[in-house]
Amino acid sequence: MKFSRSAVALATLSLAGLAQQAFAIQVVGENLEVYGTLYPELNSTTYSGTSPAGTPLSSMTKGLVAPGTVSVATGAIGKDQTNWSQSYIGFKGSKTYGDVKIGYDFQGVITPNKTLDSSIATGGQQSLFGDMRDAFVSVGHTSIGTFQFGQMDTIYKEYGDRVRMLGVSSSNFTSTSGVLSGVGWKGATGAGTTSFNTRIGSQVRWESPVYSNFNVGLSVRKDPNRTATQDTSLSAAALRWTDGTFYASVQQEAHNNYHSFSGTGLTALASSSIYNLGTANSKDTGQRVSFGYSKGALSLGADFASLKYTEEASAAGKFSAYKTNTYQFSGDYAVNAAWNLAANFANGAAGSCEVLGGGACSTVGQGGTLLSLGAKYNFDKNIGIFAMYALNKSNGSATFASSAIGGNTTNLGLGLLLKF
Repeated sequence: MKFSRSAVALATLSLAGLAQQAFAIQVVGENLEVYGTLYPELNSTTYSGTSPAGTPLSSMTKGLVAPGTVSVATGAIGKDQTNWSQSYIGFKGSKTYGDVKIGYDFQGVITPNKTLDSSIATGGQQSLFGDMRDAFVSVGHTSIGTFQFGQMDTIYKEYGDRVRMLGVSSSNFTSTSGVLSGVGWKGATGAGTTSFNTRIGSQVRWESPVYSNFNVGLSVRKDPNRTATQDTSLSAAALRWTDGTFYASVQQEAHNNYHSFSGTGLTALASSSIYNLGTANSKDTGQRVSFGYSKGALSLGADFASLKYTEEASAAGKFSAYKTNTYQFSGDYAVNAAWNLAANFANGAAGSCEVLGGGACSTVGQGGTLLSLGAKYNFDKNIGIFAMYALNKSNGSATFASSAIGGNTTNLGLGLLLKF
């Protein structure tokens, strides 16, 4: 393939931030396009509001921290930083052969902080790109649908949370995913993720063609290191409908042997803990319904989820199940061509838990909320300046966005959004 000199020059100027217009750049037609979303921001974070020492913890968290030793509030603690969140540059392309379309998409996350923090003198490596975001190839057919192979969002994540605050909420402090798709307790050492906001590699994802405004999707991720007794795998399925204005979908995702509560390290049971042995099988499931509305200047979204974490208890009195319900509402309103206003709110309930044998299991103090507000001034549809505020509140024995149990986290951000 030959690269046009003008196309390469335009791509170089765009990556350097010098191009006058922002759009996906076709370097070699549809075979290679360069695109990206950059949203660096000045971020000020304050931690406060931890519970006083001696506050009783629920037996749900027994073993995570010693009962009654909640962090003592010693005044607000804060930090200031430049945060690039999930800013990325992507390279994609496709080629069509009749009814078949072959494609690829690779996105490198921009991490200037790592570049500045590394030191060649101390053996550090300097690199502009950090982790890969999406990295997959695809094969599609007009009648069968599209298969994708590699790293990408699961179909559960892809089909929910339709209104992303100001286009910069991905991995940002305004993202509702921590509350909507996760929990406020932390698992034992070696525990896997509790989140259902999942981007994962070694995945096969399929999406059907659209029929009468409906289509379905599936995600499967097998464990390449599975054994006869342990198989860490993921599966997800979703159905959605949209007429371009209204949107509705249902999704389910299952995590097998993620060991999100007891972890994998425990080899002997302790009477003071409700943890299970590390060999205990587990299964976590997330079920969600999502709604959206988008017309003219107004976009609205809502999600309602039920999350359940289960383990095969090793003995009486050991953890068997935890279940909680979560929800979030979000909205974006274009006041005029120059200004957008946005807000979201997410809530995670305390939930309920079970131990083998029907013993007492309390979740008092679990759960939390997130409230975010934001505004963006648009120079054009691809370049703007944004300001955001968020308050993440954790109940007395929970942890959301802060290492302090029962702590609150306040964030302020001022940033620049560039799309091309």
